[in-house]
Amino acid sequence: MPDFPDRPAYSFDPGPPPEASRFLKNKALAPSFAWEDVEPEEHAVAFTVAKAMQLDVLEDIRAEVQRALDEGRTLSQFQRDLKPKLAAKGWWGRTEMVDPETGETREVQLGSPRRLRTIYQANLRSARAAGQWDRIQRTKKALPYLVYQTGPSERHRPEHVTKRGLVLPVDDPFWTQWYPPNGWGCKCWVRQVTRAEAERLGIREAPLVEERPWRNPRTGEVRQVPRGIDPAWTGNPGAHRMKRMEEMLAGRLDAADPGLARVIARDIATSWRAERMMAGAAEGTVPVGILSDGLRAALGARTRVVRIRSDVAAKIRERHKEVTGEALLALHEAIESGPVLSSQVDGRSQLLLWVEGTPPLVAVLKYVAGTDELWVSSIYGSGSRYWNRQKRRAGVTEVR
Repeated sequence: MPDFPDRPAYSFDPGPPPEASRFLKNKALAPSFAWEDVEPEEHAVAFTVAKAMQLDVLEDIRAEVQRALDEGRTLSQFQRDLKPKLAAKGWWGRTEMVDPETGETREVQLGSPRRLRTIYQANLRSARAAGQWDRIQRTKKALPYLVYQTGPSERHRPEHVTKRGLVLPVDDPFWTQWYPPNGWGCKCWVRQVTRAEAERLGIREAPLVEERPWRNPRTGEVRQVPRGIDPAWTGNPGAHRMKRMEEMLAGRLDAADPGLARVIARDIATSWRAERMMAGAAEGTVPVGILSDGLRAALGARTRVVRIRSDVAAKIRERHKEVTGEALLALHEAIESGPVLSSQVDGRSQLLLWVEGTPPLVAVLKYVAGTDELWVSSIYGSGSRYWNRQKRRAGVTEVR
């Protein structure tokens, strides 16, 4: 993979924005043998490293990447701390490994300083780009244009140089394909500007996106990729993630793979839309969690998607000041693994969830059998005495 070193005295280090941290943190772990096994759209919701087939190895790598992003750690610090962990688990140097796709035994490269550099750079740049896209969507009314900028590298791909200074609206389809980074080692970026600045710079028509055929060596599939963009970097990671969120909001969570559905639900529970809804600045509904089969059975529910309405969020905000904007993330985690009680109220099944926090909370989930819907009906502050009293009530069952 090409290396594009920075010019002397230049650095590409915009810092760790919270949206970027959340993008990385909410990814599911996806073991894979080769990068070609995972489509760019799947990279938006899955953390994967080629040849990292063991979950514990993948967890170690993801944890150090997350730490590097959150704490602004350098590449040398990342390599220094991660290498001994991987070496201790046998994921270092060259070894033989069975390709699960073909059954063949191949000599492969596991960990190495160069691979750790690629992992570090690729994941931090894609997370920052996705985080920036999240902010762009929130602020596009005030800053409705993007300017394509080349980074501080000493040399650039010719196709990237031709995009330098290109000014287009945020919502132009061009950015679904040519949103940087656009290749291994690419440090291109976009700058968000006002309409006045865009007009001063010169707004142009989007250039024609030339494509070339690329054959996936793993599957034999041939697809078209934009000329100048490496196949692993096609598309816009932030837009891919938002597209997945929108698809799930349209009712596809129930049909989705459970692991993917949980990633998307967590993403939504920690998104700017959920925060705005809890603050009273947005209307509608958002999914906040995915019920396990055991909890669905306790309710007799077919759906597994738990949602909250903006009017319910408004009542919670008005009546229970102890419920803060972080409550939906805590609720998501409670749905995943917290203590749960079930009961019947006015002929309707409901669940009570213990939500860890300061103070601890109790969330009430109600099931509407006629429409097969699961709703958060209340969230309020509580304590262990209250929870223990609820467990002793007649008709209450401790589910988990």
